[in-house]
Amino acid sequence: MNQNKFSFNKLFWGMLFIAGAAYLLADRLGYWSQVRSVTVVGIFFTIFFIWMVLQGFYQKNFFLILFGISFIAIQYRHPLGIAVVTPWTLLSAALLASIGLTIIFPQKKRFYNGHMNNFEFADKGEKVFEEQDGEVLHYKSSFGECVRYINTDSLVNVQLENSFGEMKIFFDNAVIKNGVADVNISNSFGETTLYIPKTWNVENHVKCSFANLSFEGNQNTQGCPTLRIYGSITFGEVTVVFI
Repeated sequence: MNQNKFSFNKLFWGMLFIAGAAYLLADRLGYWSQVRSVTVVGIFFTIFFIWMVLQGFYQKNFFLILFGISFIAIQYRHPLGIAVVTPWTLLSAALLASIGLTIIFPQKKRFYNGHMNNFEFADKGEKVFEEQDGEVLHYKSSFGECVRYINTDSLVNVQLENSFGEMKIFFDNAVIKNGVADVNISNSFGETTLYIPKTWNVENHVKCSFANLSFEGNQNTQGCPTLRIYGSITFGEVTVVFI
């Protein structure tokens, strides 16, 4: 397990708190009066848009990159001397350029030992577990760290909720019942890492919004058992690590 793995989510919050500290010092020393046009809210959004751009480069997502740059340009139109360009013009240009670059440079699929982990499924998004679906294991984390080891010989359904926290779930001591199990993830402004046996097949049904789901490690599977991952990631990261 790599405790020092770089995280854009941690970078965002780190930059935000550092900016807050700088603001308190500048205000106390009287420097802030010289740049009153820059508000605390403006600094927050600037950091957020920079985070968007960095996420875009990490994900090779032209929409995140260009829209992040456009929002920064809109926020500082007057200091940059581009006040003549309206916000709608900047956003429209970002949209058209993003579409064009995506067509020219399509995002590549990721393969591991011949298996592709991010097939496109029609049923992407949240999975609602019903009573008849069997036992549901439920883990939740908010503004903290949560580490859970799943020890069961009849894994069926797992519900994971993580907001503004760090969650690590280990499946290496679990046995999937009847060959198929479902995991539903609700991750917002947090990091969730799933440690999954490399002999399992994984289906990605997750819907990402300004977020990223990535795979690490190599698989050695014949297609069964299968773990289907559903849910939504909003401004966060989910990583599947094959062990």
